[in-house]
Order: sequence, then C-alpha cells, then structure tokens
Amino acid sequence: MTRTQTGLVVALASVLAAVTLLAGVTACAHPGPRNAGTARPVPGPIYGVTVDDVTELRPITASLRHLPVKPTTRIYLDVKRPPAYYAAAVRALRPVSYVMGELLDSSDETHISVRAYDARVKSYLAAFRDKIDIWEIGNEVNGNWTGPYPTVRAKLVTAYRDVAGAGKPTALTLYYNIGCGDGPAELDPVAFTRRYVPRAVRDGLDYVLLSYYEDSCGGVRPSAAAWTAYFQRLHTLYPHALLGFGEIGITDPVTARTLGPAESLARHYYGLTVKLPYYIGGYFWWYYAEDYSCRPMWRALRQGFQAEASNRRRR
Repeated sequence: MTRTQTGLVVALASVLAAVTLLAGVTACAHPGPRNAGTARPVPGPIYGVTVDDVTELRPITASLRHLPVKPTTRIYLDVKRPPAYYAAAVRALRPVSYVMGELLDSSDETHISVRAYDARVKSYLAAFRDKIDIWEIGNEVNGNWTGPYPTVRAKLVTAYRDVAGAGKPTALTLYYNIGCGDGPAELDPVAFTRRYVPRAVRDGLDYVLLSYYEDSCGGVRPSAAAWTAYFQRLHTLYPHALLGFGEIGITDPVTARTLGPAESLARHYYGLTVKLPYYIGGYFWWYYAEDYSCRPMWRALRQGFQAEASNRRRR
C-alpha cells in the first residue's frame, strides 16, 4: 500500500515501482510484517489462492506460474498430517508463489486439544521455519462450529506465542457473519475480538483477515463502502496489522451450474476497491486446487488479479 512521500523519496519510489512492475509484481510501500525474521517479505497487495489438496502439484504450480502477478498460496495443513506430508508441496510452491501456512482450519478446530495444537505448531515451525512466509494461527475463530470459545482462544494464543516467538509473521482469520450468523451465541468478529483476543495478541498480529461466503449469507454482497467501514472498525482493534480477506469462494468446487456465480465472486472481490493504507487484499479463493483446471474459472481469477493490480496502480 502506498504512502505519499515528497522530493527524492517520491522519485526513488517511482523508479522502484517501475522496476517491480517489469518483474510482474505490483510494488507497495507499506512496512510489511514486523516479524519478518529471515522469511521472505510478502509485498502488497497480496494475490491469494488456497490449495486444500496437494496431490496434483505439477499442474497446480504450472497454473500459478501463469497468473499475471506472483500469488501467495495458502496451504491447508490437514490436522491429521505431519509436516513431512507437505514438504514436497512447500518446495514446489516456493519458486512460483509466496506461501501461507494454514495451521488449523476451522473445520478441524474441535479435532485437536490445546496441548496437541501447541506441539503441532512447533513441529511445523521446526520443519518450515524459513520456508513458509506467513503463518495463519487461527481460522474463522468466531464461527460457532469451532467449539467453546475459551478453548479456541487458548489455541490461537498458544499458536501466536509459538510463531511470534520464532520471529515469524502471524495472521488471524475471522468469520464475517454480519446479518447471517447462527444466532446470538455466535459472536461477530468485533465481539469475539473484544472478549477472546488478548491485547498483546491484537497489538502483535501482522495480518488480520476476514472469511466471507456470500452463499452462506443469503447472497448478500456488501458494497465497497461497507467493507471499508468494517475494516476501519477492525483497525481500531488491530492497529498494527495489515487487513484484508483470508478466504472467499463458494461452498463447493465449481460446476457448470455454479460457474457463473463463482466467476462473478472472483472478479468482484479481487477487484474490490478499499482505499485504506493498511488494506492488503488477499482473498485466497478456497477451491483453487479443484477450480484451476476449469478454464473459464481460471480466467476469472486471472482477471481478478489484474483488477487488483490495477486498483493498486491507481492509488
């Protein structure tokens, strides 16, 4: 994200931006995560996709290589799998994309104890310390299917301490459920944050992201102004984090029947205009591993990347 500079700094920034664009990556001047350590810094905006299945690595990496800008690939790390299972995937993906590791998907939250999650995080850090660029410590943590909130809190705090303690960038994904949650017992992102995310974690997180599925929310598509206002609210709670989307998509891989809505979603969200200095994009289309082989869907994602890059150049 750009910040206005003057004099020589502006000239230098313009030169750097031009060089970076020639390399195929949109430049940005935000300071990046504070816990970068020796990991690669991930430039903004983030052009994200999610890979939930790593069994077909060769065609997936080929498709990523042909996207118009370098993506960030979020790998779903199955709670039943050890780090060794993902070693080949991390090796294959690093040359063609930045890598984000999803340590615990919300669907797996109730399948692991706090102590076991602590051990899991440490084992993944030991295996991929400098090979994963962003570590997602919690996913859709305010969803009511994730189990008792105090337990969810304990897991995300434990993971945050492990990852931040290793000097690595941290991300937390919240479930956007405004107007479509499962009743008052399911907290919205702001309420969950206030009750269950300690101040030290709020102040230390590098990325805070929203997961949103229109087809789970009555087809509601909030406007860019509505998203902007909500990210401004989140910024008051996470003043040092970069904000964006950690997950979008439809609830199943694309079919002939759902292709039209899926294309519309991809183009809309990746092209969303949120003019905030701490907005990082992201999006991370969930079923990329299944949908990249559908040529119209891949084209829609490619066009979304181009729209996201165009938004940044205009700012």
